Amino acid sequence: MTVVRIRKVIVCSFLICSTFHLNAQPDNFKTQRTKMALYNVGVNALFGGVGSLINKKADETNFKTFINGFYKGAIGGTVSHVGLSMSHLIESKQNISYAWPARFVNAIGSSIVQNAAENNRMFERLHFNLYAARLEYFPYQKRFNARLFTSSIYGIAVVGSGSRFDLNTSLKSGVLFFESDGRFENALGSGRATGQVSSIGMQSDIQGDLFYKVFAEEVAHIQQYDRKVGGNAFAVKLDANWKRNSKFYKNTSKYIYFDLNGPLFFIAYAIEEGGKCNFFEQEAVNYANRIVNPCN
Repeated sequence: MTVVRIRKVIVCSFLICSTFHLNAQPDNFKTQRTKMALYNVGVNALFGGVGSLINKKADETNFKTFINGFYKGAIGGTVSHVGLSMSHLIESKQNISYAWPARFVNAIGSSIVQNAAENNRMFERLHFNLYAARLEYFPYQKRFNARLFTSSIYGIAVVGSGSRFDLNTSLKSGVLFFESDGRFENALGSGRATGQVSSIGMQSDIQGDLFYKVFAEEVAHIQQYDRKVGGNAFAVKLDANWKRNSKFYKNTSKYIYFDLNGPLFFIAYAIEEGGKCNFFEQEAVNYANRIVNPCN
C-alpha cells in the first residue's frame, strides 16, 4: 500500500471514529464529567497525532511525528476542557460577561490542537472567533490577522432570521445575541434557544435564573463547535494546492477563512441520538450547568 493510500485510509478511519462518542448517560454528574474530560483529552490527542501524520515533512519519522502531535493535542484538549468548565461561571455568577474568558481559554486549547494537527509548533497560531471574524495571532512572528469566518454567516442566518438583535447583550458577552417570540429552527432540529457558531438565539420569555442557565449551555455549544477546528488540518495540503493553482482562491483566502468546523460538527451531531440523549446536549449541560441531563 502506498504512503498516499495509507494516509487516505488513516484520514477516513479517523473522521469516522471521531463522530462516535461515549455513552453519556451515567448515574451522577462527577462520573459523567470524568468521562467527558477523558474524551476531550483523548479525541483531541488523536486529532493532533493523526493530523500531524497527514502533514508530516519528508525528513520526519512517522512515530516521532505522531507522538509529537499526540501529546500537543492532549494538552490542547485539556485546556479546552478547562474552558468548557468555565462556561458554568455564567450561571453561577449570573453574569454573561464570563462568556469572554470561557471562550478565550477554549480557543487557546482549540488553537493548540489545530497547530498539533498541522504539524506546527504548539503556539504557531492562536485564534479567537469574535462575532463574524476569525482573529489570528502568530506569536513567533508577532503578526496579527483578521478574516471573515464563513461558518459565522450560517450561524447568523439561522439565529437572526425573524429575530431581534440585542446589541448590549452581544457586546457584554462577545457573542451575537438575538431574541425571538417563537422557536428557532435549523437543520438539526428546533428549540426555545440555540447556539450557532458565534451566535445565540433565545426566546424572549426566558428570564431570571433560567436565562443564565440557558445562556451558559448555548455558550458551551459554541465552544463545542470551535473544538472541531482541528479537522481543518486535514485540508492543509489541499488548501496549499488550490492556492498554487487559483489566484482567485489565494487572494480570497487572505480575507475569508474557509473552515471545516461546520461539516464535521453537523455530521457528528446528526448521527447521535436525538433530543436530550444527544452527546453534545449531554456535554453542554454537564459543563455549563454541572448537572446530568436526564434522557427520559
